[in-house]
Amino acid sequence: MRLVLGKILALLLVAGFAGAAHAQQFLGNNNDSGLLEFSTGMVDITQDDEAAEFRLDYRFQHAMFGVARPIAGLMVTSDKAAHGYGGIAMDVLWGDHFVSSIYTSVGAYHQGDGEDLGHWIEFRSGLELGFRFDSRERLSLGIAHISNASIGDENPGTEILSLTYAIPIDAIFN
Repeated sequence: MRLVLGKILALLLVAGFAGAAHAQQFLGNNNDSGLLEFSTGMVDITQDDEAAEFRLDYRFQHAMFGVARPIAGLMVTSDKAAHGYGGIAMDVLWGDHFVSSIYTSVGAYHQGDGEDLGHWIEFRSGLELGFRFDSRERLSLGIAHISNASIGDENPGTEILSLTYAIPIDAIFN
C-alpha cells in the first residue's frame, strides 16, 4: 500500500511541477474564494484496521500575511471516531490549474470504536495535490497524519489517504 501511495503522490507532484510554466502564487484574499471541502478516504492506511473517513472542511478566503488561510473541519469515521479541529493552510497555485496545499491543525478527538490515539487532543497535518478547474472547484488527493505529539502516555498516530472535492463559497451563493 505504501509503495502504491508513494507512486501516486510522486506522479501528482511531477505533473504539478511540469505544469508550472507560470509563476506560482499563494491563494487567498482577492485571488480565491473561501472553500467548502468534502472528503472521503481511508484511515489507518499503514495498518490492518482500516476505516472509512468522511470529512467536511471550511477554508477561509482571507489569508493571514497573504499566505496562511484559517481552516476548520470535522472528520468522522466508519468506526464512530470523530475529530473536530481548526488550524491554518497554505495553498499554492502552480500554473493555471495545479494546486498544492499544506496544513496543520489541532482539535478534540473522540475515539468511538476506532483506534485509541492516546489523548483527546490530537494534531492533524497533511499535504494535498490537486487540479483546480476554471470554475475554481478543486479535486485533490491528500495524505494526512493525526497524532497527539506525545502529550499523552501513548502516541500511536494514524495516516489517512483521502480524495477531496472543494467548492468555492461564491459558487454556492450565486
